Amino acid sequence: MQGRVRILKVFFVVVLLIMAARALDLQVIASDDIIRRSHRSFERTVELSPSRGNIYDVNGECLARSLEVKSIAVNPRVIENPSRAAEAIAGILNIPSAQVRRKLSRNKYFVWLKRQAAPEESMALKRLGIKGIGFYDEVKRFYPESEFLANIIGFVGVDGKGLEGIELAQEDRLRGISRHVQAQRDGGGRSIYARGLSLDEEKNGADITLTIDRRIQYIAYSELKRSVKANNARSGFVIITDPSSGAIRAMASYPSFDSNKGVYRHLHGHRNRGVVDVFEPGSIVKPLWIAGGMEKGIFNLRQSVFCENGSFTLHRKTFHDHEEYGWLPIRDIIKHSSNIGMVKLMEGVAAQDMFSTMQAFGLTRPTGMGFPGEARGLVRSPDEWRRIDKASLAFGQGFNVTGIQFISAFNAMVNGGFLLQPRIIKGVRDNKGSHETSRVIRRRVLSQETSSKITSILQSVVSIGGTARNADIQGYQIFGKTGTSQKVDPLTGAYSKSAFISTFVGGVKDANSDTAFTMIVSINEPHPEYYASTVACPLFRRIALKTIGIMDTRPVMTVAQGGQG
Repeated sequence: MQGRVRILKVFFVVVLLIMAARALDLQVIASDDIIRRSHRSFERTVELSPSRGNIYDVNGECLARSLEVKSIAVNPRVIENPSRAAEAIAGILNIPSAQVRRKLSRNKYFVWLKRQAAPEESMALKRLGIKGIGFYDEVKRFYPESEFLANIIGFVGVDGKGLEGIELAQEDRLRGISRHVQAQRDGGGRSIYARGLSLDEEKNGADITLTIDRRIQYIAYSELKRSVKANNARSGFVIITDPSSGAIRAMASYPSFDSNKGVYRHLHGHRNRGVVDVFEPGSIVKPLWIAGGMEKGIFNLRQSVFCENGSFTLHRKTFHDHEEYGWLPIRDIIKHSSNIGMVKLMEGVAAQDMFSTMQAFGLTRPTGMGFPGEARGLVRSPDEWRRIDKASLAFGQGFNVTGIQFISAFNAMVNGGFLLQPRIIKGVRDNKGSHETSRVIRRRVLSQETSSKITSILQSVVSIGGTARNADIQGYQIFGKTGTSQKVDPLTGAYSKSAFISTFVGGVKDANSDTAFTMIVSINEPHPEYYASTVACPLFRRIALKTIGIMDTRPVMTVAQGGQG
């Protein structure tokens, strides 16, 4: 009996020693680990998504904002009568009923029915009271102006990331930075957040202000759309700029798309054609050659060229003018757009000098404006140019440019000779304040004297007898240059006799003889008329007339109306 008692005493002592050792381990040795495990049971790190920044036009009008919407999901396992439910859901969400039936037949607990549904769709589906359908808060991007700004603003995907345009280019600024905060769970497993966050933790996306004026953009897009349709054309673009600052006031492309739908239904409409498409400029390049030659002392306005009465053969290739011109001074070569006059003028200019002029005006590389997909001009090395290549280059064949490249080069011709960086971002506002961009001078390419002479020549193009008479606006000084370029047939590799691009690049001066704005308009494959004088010039005039009113541009002179007194 005493032996059994002794064994029990030893047993209890051992148990007590084990319990003491375990208590020592829990309370002293492993206490930190226990605390951490305890915190993990009641605390967790929560990621707070930032609010995406808004996009505004130059006047503060909102062009893109984020709105809270409902996304709709279903638990197929609890749906009663899936066939009848599918028909009801499909009718409200505008989804094929077969697609809904497939989702309801899946052996899962969670399936999305529709992400970012319209408010009326969510409300209608809630009223049905179908068991197993859940509604979840998400953020959807909304574009008030949609179609006429779509090629500039772009859109975001379902995940809220920019996919095109400014939404993509400024993604890092617009999206903000996600924050991670500690939250506790209550007895029901719900998260309890700390009260408030300090201002320095505010990391929402920045707001972006563009140089675009939505009023001018609307005019440009509406008139462009009208012109493309009226001329049975494939597409077109318009860019309007402030030549003294490089700011872009409008950049319209047609066809376009509905950015609120945010899907690639018609890829043809997703191109910002003034930035991503290249084309042979045709005769709009002629003033650039004259400006470069005058700056280098190769040409002067006293020179005249015999234009061979409309037909000139060089190296077994015959060049033609649309009229039988004889002797023409340089000014009239541009005014009447004589191909022969330009070919003969540029015959005496070295290939390297021509190429350096293109480089100086920014035609050999992208502008660097920061817009996604910007193309670069395609120009062969001057070492490969033959005499016939120089002749073609003289009137805008044999190389490609983008619209934004050429309007930047044109601005340098008429703004005193400064090649400016084109700008579409006016400023950024984040939690640290507002930051505005300023004009960037890439280089000076012309003297003020040469620039003034070229602008005067360009004014003659719009005067009586010039090729751009249809661009003239009574009471205002209009200047510019027409260009009708042949497209290369992709099947034959030769220039097409039926596919053309009609372009006009020009500007409007105000009462102080300062250039109020410049514009390039281009229509791709118009039919049956295709000359720039009859297709592009009227488009320029309609847009310019309305833009003058918005910008309150005063006329150079007041035209009195005659009458009998």
